[in-house]
Amino acid sequence: MNKYNLSKEESDLLKVAKMNQDRSLLLKREMDSLSYDMDQSIKADNDFLGEIEKRLQINQKNLVTEEYIRESPHAQNVSWESLVNDANERYEDINFEDLLSQEEFKEAYAHISEIDREFENKTGLRKNDYAFLCVAIALQCLRQYVLDPWLKNNRAKSSIHDEEGRKNKAEPGWYYVDTDKILTNRVPFDVQRYGDNNSIQGFLKGADHRLTTLGHDPVLGWFFGTANIMTSTVTRYDFASAHVKCVDNTNKIYALADTMKIFESVIDRVSQNDMDGKIALGCAVLREGIHLKSDIYTKRSLSLPGMGVISLDLGKKIAKYGIDMASVGTEISLSLIINAVISMIHRLYIDEEKEDPKYYEIRTRKILLYSNLIASTSNTIASVLTEDFKMFDLGGLLVSIGRLISDVRFICKVKDEFVERKLNERFEGIKEEVDMLYEKRFDRD
Repeated sequence: MNKYNLSKEESDLLKVAKMNQDRSLLLKREMDSLSYDMDQSIKADNDFLGEIEKRLQINQKNLVTEEYIRESPHAQNVSWESLVNDANERYEDINFEDLLSQEEFKEAYAHISEIDREFENKTGLRKNDYAFLCVAIALQCLRQYVLDPWLKNNRAKSSIHDEEGRKNKAEPGWYYVDTDKILTNRVPFDVQRYGDNNSIQGFLKGADHRLTTLGHDPVLGWFFGTANIMTSTVTRYDFASAHVKCVDNTNKIYALADTMKIFESVIDRVSQNDMDGKIALGCAVLREGIHLKSDIYTKRSLSLPGMGVISLDLGKKIAKYGIDMASVGTEISLSLIINAVISMIHRLYIDEEKEDPKYYEIRTRKILLYSNLIASTSNTIASVLTEDFKMFDLGGLLVSIGRLISDVRFICKVKDEFVERKLNERFEGIKEEVDMLYEKRFDRD
């Protein structure tokens, strides 16, 4: 089992490199042995020729010599596939330790450490960066403990929203609402009263109707709320549904409905009623959007997505702490605004003649990342220690998590490019040194 988790291509490359290394070492030993034998033979020949020259008094300069040039055989063209097959037959598993000695490993790690230090020197925070970091942390904390609570306490009352005046006396049919009434009727999932049917009493009891009905869910509402509007129905957190009728300017629950039939009716209407069905669907989607927007910034805002389906008790507890779509949305928006302002101002201080914009951007991202993480961590600890979860900054925490993912990924990408470039420069330098050694040797020969 290869401890480096190499891919098949990387493993094949290591095996071929190992095979070439073994072949090179074998060839070197053979050449060393041959060179020794040749040296001995040449020495004996030279001694013999020297003795003859002395006896015959021959001047070697007057000898006519003939040069015999023997061309080295051309290397055979070998495909990569054949090399891989040969290497796989020789070795089962190859690691870097099989190719490099301990000294070479130490040298490689030392070189990587040197590159890491150089990268940190280029991207580490400077004195003025720490000033930006302190300001960013202060602004995030000011938002958490002052601005967010003030905005939450100054929301509009829940009675002031777009449903005011949207009362229609017309009684809708079962699983159907006329297209021209979709935008004028009150949404059926705002219903809180019941008709004369005793079996339907208490259908929505026990919780805030915005938490209980799926039409008010910020995500699921686009599906269930839209279908409810087109069919004058209401769907509960457990996916049970009921018919709603508007009688005497008041929406009332009259009877249980089939949730599957609600969607079947919507699909049939869109697919079979030509343009009228598509217009009805568009109006229902628009009506759902208008209603969600009108509810989101009221005192009792919309719950977090899926809270009703996951747990009503948990949804109630979270709502009690003031954690809802309005608070989270506001926290996210303000946190992003602060990050954007700090980022823009910090980038005004770049010296483009001395600093690489990519490395400077890493410093900017570090300021934002550290400030968000410090603010979110301190806020979470304070909320737990004081048991006051109304101060918990969920939106800021989500932004911090998002920055942690995106910034770390960006920094790692830039660092990989930096390390690769430095290694290539080193390899190019080694190649140039080898070329120079060969050139000197050939010139000397």
